[in-house]
Amino acid sequence: MIQLFERFGNLLRRLLDLVVGAALFAIVLLVCVQVFSRYFLGAPTPGLAEISRILFIWLTFTGSAVLISRRELIVIDLLHDRLGKRSMGRLNVVVDIATAVFLVVLAIYARQLMIIVGQKIAPATGISFDWFYGALLAFCFLGLLFILERLVRTAVACGSAPETRKGVPSEESAS
Repeated sequence: MIQLFERFGNLLRRLLDLVVGAALFAIVLLVCVQVFSRYFLGAPTPGLAEISRILFIWLTFTGSAVLISRRELIVIDLLHDRLGKRSMGRLNVVVDIATAVFLVVLAIYARQLMIIVGQKIAPATGISFDWFYGALLAFCFLGLLFILERLVRTAVACGSAPETRKGVPSEESAS
């Protein structure tokens, strides 16, 4: 079961890496077309600006979810150098739980925001603002999924950690 969960997480990470890369490529391409159109053809393209903006928002939040999955998001590492391996593992679990709580609260408020501004339409493209704020909700869902994967992996690793029983040292402590 845990292997299936990890395979799904790895597949999702690869997929998100591709989505982020494709979004970045599309943004660069759209901005180049906008610049060419505006300065060489004299025809502004406001629709491309809105699409670029939506792509940038999605790139930011899906990229942040990938960083959460790899534990590479910005952290204050005041305690990291001072703690031992066991204490560091416990701190990571506390940070993951705190991040998960934050993501749940953020998802609740993001959904409320989507309900309020969801009726608005982007003027140049006619795209609903739900697409803008949906990235925030997707970030929360993906971040929670990756944190859950990490917490399950940690729980399984702690449950199968070698222990010393009845005076018999484990393989790790014997070497």
